[in-house]
This record gives sequence, C-alpha cells and structure tokens, in this order.
Amino acid sequence: MRRVLVVLDVLVVVLILVQAVIAGQHLFEGASISVHGFVGNGTFAVAVVAAFVALVAKVPVWVLSLNALLALLLFFQTGLGYVGRDSALAASWHIPLGVTAFGLAAAALLGGALVASSDRAAAAAGSPAQSSAGLTDRTPSTRND
Repeated sequence: MRRVLVVLDVLVVVLILVQAVIAGQHLFEGASISVHGFVGNGTFAVAVVAAFVALVAKVPVWVLSLNALLALLLFFQTGLGYVGRDSALAASWHIPLGVTAFGLAAAALLGGALVASSDRAAAAAGSPAQSSAGLTDRTPSTRND
C-alpha cells in the first residue's frame, strides 16, 4: 500500500508540473487555460486519494500530515483558480500557492519514498515486523519423520 502512495505522490508532482507548463503557455502564447483547470481538478482528486491511502497504509504521522495538508492546499488552489477568473486578487494568489503546492508535493513524495524504502530494507533484513509475512528463516526441526 505504501508503494501505491509513492506512485500517487509522483503523479501529483508530475501533474503540478504539467499545470505550470500549461499556465505558461496560456500566459505567453495565448493557449487555452481550460486544460489547466481540468488537470487541476484531476490533481486535487489524486491528492485526496493519496491522503486516504496514507491514512490506510498507516504511514508515520508526518507523512500523513504532508499528504493531508497537500490535499487541503489543493482544495484552496482549485477554488482560487475558479474565483481567479473574475478576481485579479484571487488570481494573484493562485500562482504562489501553486509553487507552494509543488514544494509540498515534493516533500510528500520524499516522505512516502523514505517510508517505502525503509519497508523494503526491513523486509530484506528479516525484521520481526516482516516475520509474519514469512520472510524470515525458520528454525530447522529436530524431528526425524
């Protein structure tokens, strides 16, 4: 489940970068901004799913907090995107909040990756947490059947 979180966090980072490219094309080349909004809605949805997966995967509280905060921030970011169509003030906050979202998404990805890699290291070492999954050596039986 923690690997799923990493995949979702990667997807959020990539989608935020795609949004930046689309917004730049809109500002400097006059491209349509509607795709930026569609991708933004998708990014928010993926972030909400990632926060739920972080909760279910029982990651450390700081990783869960990063993912939950990112989903909340993207909720506000999406709202500012819609309000920014009619309000220059909202639009002016939309850009720095997007930069903040990218940084937070990168931090959430790093946290998820650290947790997932520590799980793999623990499995390779045969830690007690992994013994119930049958990954540790069993003691040979002394019975002669």
